[in-house]
Amino acid sequence: MAQRPTRQKKDDRILHKGATANEIKADLALAPFDAAVREMDRKWGIDRLPELVSVESAAKWGKAMAGLNGAIDAHDPDKTKFWVEVCLRGLASMDAEAVSLGRSVSDPDIWEYELDGTVFGIIADNREWPAAYAKRPGIAIYTLREVAVALQAHKNGLVSAVKIAFPGAEIKAIRRKPEDLEDEIDFDSVIE
Repeated sequence: MAQRPTRQKKDDRILHKGATANEIKADLALAPFDAAVREMDRKWGIDRLPELVSVESAAKWGKAMAGLNGAIDAHDPDKTKFWVEVCLRGLASMDAEAVSLGRSVSDPDIWEYELDGTVFGIIADNREWPAAYAKRPGIAIYTLREVAVALQAHKNGLVSAVKIAFPGAEIKAIRRKPEDLEDEIDFDSVIE
């Protein structure tokens, strides 16, 4: 999927020392669009809104996005401003259409588990993380895919191999295997 245009903070002289006046103006014109898209992502899920409306509305959104991307690429602040306004109206229209069609807003189920004072939250769909963080601020949210990646990466898949070899086994702790026994024994305290 193509990267949606976001404000790059071209007015920051440290990050974008060579930015032209037109690049800065075009970039700043994106600020309201950026905020509105983040709000729609929180409400409906990341990039889900065009999926929840009619084909006609989604096609109009595609045209508006193409216009906005072209204006940004051309570093044209007036065209960028024009297309930002078109996109803001498009977002509002798609939002109203999704509501009128009775589409469900993003309200992810969050499976939570507390271990040693840390609460872990797990969601199924990574497109729902903005709503998950809004629903449960202050906890780290993971997706099922991230959990699988972490488990597979830990000790080169050893955790997964144990679960496959011993169905029903419960993992209660994972301890590191000492690489060298001398690292684990303080010989100065043993030999006196």
